[in-house]
Amino acid sequence: MFTLSAIDIGTNTVRLLVVESDNPNSYRPIYQEQEIARLGEGFNEHGQLQPQAMERTLKLLARFARKSDRLKANEVYAVATSAVREAENGAHFIKRAKQQTGIEIDIIPAQQEARLALLGVQSVIHLQDKPILVIDIGGGSTEIIQAHGNEITDVHCLRMVAVKLTEAFLKSDPVDPAEYQQMRAYIDQTLGSLPQLAANNPLLVGIAGTSTTLAAVDQCLFPYDPQKINNYVLTRKRMQAIQDRFLQQTLNERRLTPGLEPERADVIVAGTALLLYFIEKFGFNELTACDSGLREGVVFDRLKHHFAGYAEIAEGGRS
Repeated sequence: MFTLSAIDIGTNTVRLLVVESDNPNSYRPIYQEQEIARLGEGFNEHGQLQPQAMERTLKLLARFARKSDRLKANEVYAVATSAVREAENGAHFIKRAKQQTGIEIDIIPAQQEARLALLGVQSVIHLQDKPILVIDIGGGSTEIIQAHGNEITDVHCLRMVAVKLTEAFLKSDPVDPAEYQQMRAYIDQTLGSLPQLAANNPLLVGIAGTSTTLAAVDQCLFPYDPQKINNYVLTRKRMQAIQDRFLQQTLNERRLTPGLEPERADVIVAGTALLLYFIEKFGFNELTACDSGLREGVVFDRLKHHFAGYAEIAEGGRS
């Protein structure tokens, strides 16, 4: 039995999944956890990972490393995405992580991130040969993945994210209607030139924090349960109703919302506005939420790598 610990180091959230497996096509999760560390805090202003953000993330990674060790993981594999990929001091963070936690981190390019995210989606949403459009509103970038079955046909990587929009426009508490409309106008102006993405009537799937949070809020889900998120269908009407409620609430009131992580309450309005923009622009009436994404794609990718190597060793032993 092979035990794998996979870590997804996002700009906003760090996610851990430890699994057991005896084949490359399935696994049994034995532990999972995620925490909002905000590694990318201050990155947009300075172009570097900030000291406090790095310290928070390194402490979390050290805890994840200890947990992986206690669970006797045969391999700990971590990937980092846009914030580390683009930061001037990204290599410095990778070096410190190795020194302080023992974890080696792979900085993956956007195209590989899209491939792994789609692999994670496909593990819980059965697409067969259907067209799909995956929206991933991350902490450092927003990815739009177009695919048909297993084949990615296009990837759009956008620099517009909830944190940046919140910092730029939403200064009042509760949200000022004029500020919200200015933000909406900016989203429309900036993304208005996107090509038509829904011409072949794809299934719209939302992964990452904004989509999964809205699915959790719509179900008043507490504690959070990934199985109740996967394949949950959110209608455009329900998403707008949730957003209307958020807009009437103070930040502290949003923090008390069942299904909404308190640490995400400050950016959920901007994230939801961005998601609603895509739904409205391309004429969708609903979105299928998916908790499985990059982290789970990493698991399947590493299992395939491990068992392929194991088979080669076994074959060599028989020759």
